[in-house]
Amino acid sequence: MTTYCKISLNSLTAKEVEVGYKLTALRNLFGSTSVSPHLPFSRSEFFQSSRQHSQGMSISGVQQKLSLKENDHRKLTPTATGGEYILKPSPESFPNAAENEHIAMRLSTLLGIETAFCGLVDFADGELAFITRRFDRLDHGRKLHQEDLLQCFDIPSDNKYDKTYEEAGKLVLEVTGGKKAVVLDFLRRVIFSYLIGNDDLHLKNFSVQRQHGNTSRYYDKLTPNYDCLFCDAFNTNGAEKGSGQLALGLLLDPEDGDEQFSEAQQHYGSYTGIDFIELGKRLGIPEKPIIKFIDQLHNKQADMLNLIHRSYMPEAMKERATALLENRLRALGIISLKRQAQKAL
Repeated sequence: MTTYCKISLNSLTAKEVEVGYKLTALRNLFGSTSVSPHLPFSRSEFFQSSRQHSQGMSISGVQQKLSLKENDHRKLTPTATGGEYILKPSPESFPNAAENEHIAMRLSTLLGIETAFCGLVDFADGELAFITRRFDRLDHGRKLHQEDLLQCFDIPSDNKYDKTYEEAGKLVLEVTGGKKAVVLDFLRRVIFSYLIGNDDLHLKNFSVQRQHGNTSRYYDKLTPNYDCLFCDAFNTNGAEKGSGQLALGLLLDPEDGDEQFSEAQQHYGSYTGIDFIELGKRLGIPEKPIIKFIDQLHNKQADMLNLIHRSYMPEAMKERATALLENRLRALGIISLKRQAQKAL
């Protein structure tokens, strides 16, 4: 039976199986092959530490996080300050969330989206947990300036679902000083979120960042992608959740300020490639790069399904993730109602 690296999901050699990681993957995540990916504390000890060093919650407010740094013995230990990594175990109400998030982030990387370095590590009792390297840190503890879109809108946390992706994209355009490349990056992440059934891509899950040396009022880029999950893969009743399959409405009705559904969405009952092309149009992004990204998704379908197969998710979750991805690829392939009508003839 083939064993796969808990960071890269590449096949391990017989020598690497005992460690569970490829050395290059360890170096990419931790900056060294000397850092131990085996946590020196158990899951229960994690929860004791997280009360002291709380990093807030996610997955609808149920997933605790813990800040970690390397100690003098190259072990990962909890810390209240100077953390280099964030550790997230699977909540009891969302088993295998760690493995789920890991494969979602690997797919994001595969598709060329800048993505936070991450992997799976094990507690002292053997359970896997998700770990990601912080991307707001420079040498000697200096931090890069970044804000999430909720902060950029200057609205309360309770309103993180109250905007549309159209409004969010226009804000990205504004705070980056009109950088269309950043808006295209934003749009690709929305499409990717739809592809994997991540229905929790709210305003706090997009952040903009100023690179070191930028003293202007504008941000340079989006931070690396983070908090990606196959949310629908937790659903065991065989049905997809929600009518729109996204956390926010896609388009804004200019008359009443509510979500606007396209003719295609109303016809198919779900978003299609047509909707994302329309979103791009409203954000000033030409059709061509959007169709190019959708084509890339189809061209990499086999690679994506292979990564899901290699993931550490349980088989039932793999099957739901696979079925969802295949369904969403079919929907994204619809880029013209006229073309679909001609295909049906």
